[in-house]
Amino acid sequence: MSVEPLIQLLPAFVLVFFRMAGMCLTAPLFGSARIPRRVRVLFAMAISLGMMPSIAVPAALPQSTWDLSAGIAGELLFGLAMGTALNFVFIAVQWAGEIIGQQMGLGLGQVFDPQHGASGSAVPDMYFLLTLTTFLVMQGHHAFLRGVRASFDALPLLGAGLDRNLFDLIVSLLQASTGIAIQLAAPMLIAMLVTDVVLGFLGKTVPQINIMSAGLSLRTLVGMIVLIAGLAMTSDVIARSFLDSMKLMSRAWQGSGA
Repeated sequence: MSVEPLIQLLPAFVLVFFRMAGMCLTAPLFGSARIPRRVRVLFAMAISLGMMPSIAVPAALPQSTWDLSAGIAGELLFGLAMGTALNFVFIAVQWAGEIIGQQMGLGLGQVFDPQHGASGSAVPDMYFLLTLTTFLVMQGHHAFLRGVRASFDALPLLGAGLDRNLFDLIVSLLQASTGIAIQLAAPMLIAMLVTDVVLGFLGKTVPQINIMSAGLSLRTLVGMIVLIAGLAMTSDVIARSFLDSMKLMSRAWQGSGA
């Protein structure tokens, strides 16, 4: 068997690999800091090899090192943008967890964050694990890989890059992430506001009560009740956010390929 056709397809494989590598660097689950870099590289190579037979190879592949480097940069940036777009949901939920943990007085409890390889408080990590579980249960990792494969149809090799559509996508998802964080943290913020008002009235009417010590316990108790009651709503919000992110990314690919 001649190796010349394989050598001719090598630039195409390199372009596919770097789009997948960019995704593996920033996407949730695939880009976790707990996964060794070698494993992520091998994963990107395996997925790229599996997708190669179904990807349309451009008629004119880069012939010079400069053209190939420019194509690699475009594919890598596009992969990074895809992974970052989906990761915004995880960032928003963890941000909401930080706000909730601070309001409950649990911000000082430091535990290990499996996604970023750093320490974080208990409530954001609980929200991250809930988000990851929701992502896996709704088979978001399968949908994301199918979306990556569909991106090669909407944006063929050498056609990817950070254009206006992708920039608008990142801005839209950043705005949506801020809304998600506020939506998830709003019940806790309202409950803590009501608790503070009640404690203020108690401090004025019954000065003998130690508001500082009673307030910490009351805020934690109210926070736990609101947190448990809101878990079902949180799962629904997270699932809808993933679906909205997928739809936004699909529209951005189609607009970029038009």
